[in-house]
Amino acid sequence: MGEKTEGDGILKYRIGIPRAVMYYQFGTIWKSFFHTMDTEVIVSGETNKKILDEGATRVVDEACLPVKVYFGHAMQLAREEVDFLFIPRLVSIEKKAFICPKLMGLPDMLSAGKSSLPPLIKPTLNLVKSESRLEDFLQDIAKSLSFDKKKTRQAWHLAQGVYNKEMESKRRSFLENQIDCPGLTTIFLAAHPYLIHDRFLNLNIVDKLKKMGCRVILPEEIPPEVQNAELSCLRKPLFWSFGKMQLGSVRFIARQPGAKGIIILSSFGCGIDSFIDNMVVRYLKKMGVPYLNIILDEHSGAAGLDTRIEAFLDMLRWKESKDEDYVSTYGSYLGCDEGTARASGAGCSSTTLFQ
Repeated sequence: MGEKTEGDGILKYRIGIPRAVMYYQFGTIWKSFFHTMDTEVIVSGETNKKILDEGATRVVDEACLPVKVYFGHAMQLAREEVDFLFIPRLVSIEKKAFICPKLMGLPDMLSAGKSSLPPLIKPTLNLVKSESRLEDFLQDIAKSLSFDKKKTRQAWHLAQGVYNKEMESKRRSFLENQIDCPGLTTIFLAAHPYLIHDRFLNLNIVDKLKKMGCRVILPEEIPPEVQNAELSCLRKPLFWSFGKMQLGSVRFIARQPGAKGIIILSSFGCGIDSFIDNMVVRYLKKMGVPYLNIILDEHSGAAGLDTRIEAFLDMLRWKESKDEDYVSTYGSYLGCDEGTARASGAGCSSTTLFQ
């Protein structure tokens, strides 16, 4: 285990952060915070097959793919001689909404495992009733590492400011541009951040789409207030933060003018997606927006994904060109004009093609 050294009255540590799950949403804040507190941060490497395989052997078979990967990253950091692993218990990151129960239990699952791990820093963040509970989260960190409470609070708010500016820049850039880009096929990727940004898990789908001539839009580019406004018509509020992000973004994109397609990316065994994906698909069918539903697990292969994406993009482009009457196996015309469709008794909607 690394040695602690004194500097400017602050204890220095080597803190390990797994490059998985919530890291892809809050890694910027965590790294900036610990750096400000004069602490060395060690982030595990990019996900690979070795990390996935090692993680899969450490958890029960019923665990979802992201949890298996998380365990693999924790094992990698255990070999890096870090003093602590930063494994926060994220119960709620906003009022009246929760994080996935499996992710809430990560500190307990790691502690209960038989693996030899460094001590865990596992502060609890629960903002479901009040954002003032952030103070409890920061005090847990300060107590675990003997940080000054005031400096801890200041460092966190500074890191939060950096993160907010980064996200505002992305969202402003998106809102200033049109959905429909001449020469490019617009694709909205509906998925959790840790599936979108982990290139090994998603088989590098974002880069694949861009190389195939697509403009790729991500949920994080849609402002939260826009997502929430789209969900205001629901009879009952959603209480999963990732579900809100996904469904709210899809509803917003689906109503925008211009040709587009939606790719729904989820992991096998995800409880939240088993509900949200169904709501997303039903809405896309209602709006007549083409979609492709992809479920990933540890056995997913690049060749099969490439084939499905290529077929989906071909159908989208045929539909946009409207120059030939391509007929789907369901009997709907793809590429027909509305008048021809009514005359022949066929419909132009292509949503049933991508189930």
